[in-house]
Amino acid sequence: MISPRRILTMVTLLVIILTGFILSRRPQKEVGIKDDLEHVNLERIITFAERSNSAYHEPETFRQEYGSHVEVGEFPDSGLRIYVDSNSGGEAQWVILRGTANMPNILADLEFVARDEHELGINVHAGFDLSLQACMPWLLERLDRNRPIWVTGHSLGGSVAALLLATLDHRGFKDVSAITFGQPKCTDAHGAGELDHLNLLRVVHDDDPVPLLPPIIVGKGELASYQHFGPEVIVKGSGHFYYLPEHSADRMDITSYWADLASLKPISHDMVKGYLPALKGALARAAKRPPNHEGS
Repeated sequence: MISPRRILTMVTLLVIILTGFILSRRPQKEVGIKDDLEHVNLERIITFAERSNSAYHEPETFRQEYGSHVEVGEFPDSGLRIYVDSNSGGEAQWVILRGTANMPNILADLEFVARDEHELGINVHAGFDLSLQACMPWLLERLDRNRPIWVTGHSLGGSVAALLLATLDHRGFKDVSAITFGQPKCTDAHGAGELDHLNLLRVVHDDDPVPLLPPIIVGKGELASYQHFGPEVIVKGSGHFYYLPEHSADRMDITSYWADLASLKPISHDMVKGYLPALKGALARAAKRPPNHEGS
């Protein structure tokens, strides 16, 4: 006899395939406010992007870039590497989280940590949460709750950064903000609503499918969908960008990527080849715009 969970899994896969077929028959949407310099500080975003990119360098190289005082935490089980810079001109503490090459394995885990099991009182992706919990004691020993904390990360590091932001806020840290790049989803619709007050900005390359993952999950006898929270900046290779106060779920079809996570290495997801050139191109285009001129 086929179990109810197996039946639900089969239904889920069918829904994903049908959704992908429908979405693939319509063009990708352009959404948001085009070239919106009122809500988007490109210089600040690029500063965060450069730190996120540097997190992929070896610790000695990172310290050459940002100072010998930077502390490094290695967490082999998740593949996370974390840099903490508590002496960045005395302004704020930086927490930079590097992702892992094992992200397809983590994304393939469609389980949530349920509300009654998690301190945030919401559902969160189990793989991302386990990565965070492994490094929390090390981080808490190094963070001063009386100083601002700036958090950033790319890919898996971005999802863990978002959960870190939520956790520090829940534990009473008053001035924490985060900018993430190519971040996958980490909670459901209820969780996104509960976390929407947080100071998180997600930056997404227009051709990057990873931020649209994971799609649908199976949990406790019902279908659910992962959801993003916080505003979103979509950057394009052309130098244009779009600001959205919240995520646009139907902008791109990700079914084919979900079906083959092992080969999920789109160039647009890369910091060096995708995000940094697009952001710097947007900044260069913005510098050429006359005052009070709207994007075109």
